[in-house]
Amino acid sequence: MQKAIVVDQLNRLLEERIRSLKDELATTLEARNSDTKSSAGDKHEVGRAMVQQELDQLEAQLAKTQAMQQELARVPFDRAYEQVAFGSLITTDQGQYFIAIGLGAVEFVDETRYAISLASPIGQALKDKRVGDVVTFNGRSIRITAIA
Repeated sequence: MQKAIVVDQLNRLLEERIRSLKDELATTLEARNSDTKSSAGDKHEVGRAMVQQELDQLEAQLAKTQAMQQELARVPFDRAYEQVAFGSLITTDQGQYFIAIGLGAVEFVDETRYAISLASPIGQALKDKRVGDVVTFNGRSIRITAIA
C-alpha cells in the first residue's frame, strides 16, 4: 500500500477525532456556563470543578491530537529509505507498520496496519533496521521484507 494512502487515512481519522473533541468541548462548556447557582452552594462548586476537570481533559486530548496532525504533516513523501526511520512504511512478515504517530491499529479496506511512533517500544525495536533484518518483540520474531 502506498504511503500517501496511509497518511490520507490517518489524516481523516485525526480530523474526525478533532471534530468530535471540539463538539464535546462546546457541549461541556455550554453545560458549565448554563449551570445556575443552587441553594446547595458547596454541591454546586463541586459540580463546576468536575466539569472544569472534564474540560481540561478534553482540551489536553485536543492539543495532543492536533500535535499528532502536525507531526503527520512532516512525513516526507520523496525520501527513499534504506533503514527504518520517521516516515517509513515497513512491510514485515507480521504486517505493516507506519512510523510517524502513535495511533495503534488502523483498519484499512484490505487489512489492519499499525501507526506507531519511533518512541514506542516496537518503534525502538525497528529503528535503524534494514530489509532482511529480524527483530524480536514480545517473544515474536518479525522479519522486515520492505521499507518505503
